[in-house]
Amino acid sequence: MPRPRKKTFPLSDLKCFDTILSELQSMPEFEDFDIENAILTVKQRKQPYTAKPENIETAIKNLEKHIEKHGTDRFEEMTKQEMSVLLGISRPTLDRWIEAEIIERATIGFHRDFEIRTFTAISVLNSLQELKQK
Repeated sequence: MPRPRKKTFPLSDLKCFDTILSELQSMPEFEDFDIENAILTVKQRKQPYTAKPENIETAIKNLEKHIEKHGTDRFEEMTKQEMSVLLGISRPTLDRWIEAEIIERATIGFHRDFEIRTFTAISVLNSLQELKQK
């Protein structure tokens, strides 16, 4: 995924420069700054991550095989490394899937005031099947 682009230009190029200038000059923290030569930097929006359909399909097949072979212990905890191997994807891809909320950790219990969340084969399979149906 390419890095977002940045555009940089002098603040004085804006039509509202005088308004911004007077506002910044009235703020004590900018007293020693050269606001008239300020530069504005704008970053391109980061495109949302979308998983490749073939990766999702492979992950579903791998999970179904695992569940068929080992059964469905709803509370079997898995680390990210174990889950990425099981899904047939890399750890960084798994992290992107988590960040994009493609898969979620399941709540397996509570300890005092803390919710215990982890990966389970069945919860990840359900998440992927829901995504596939959309």
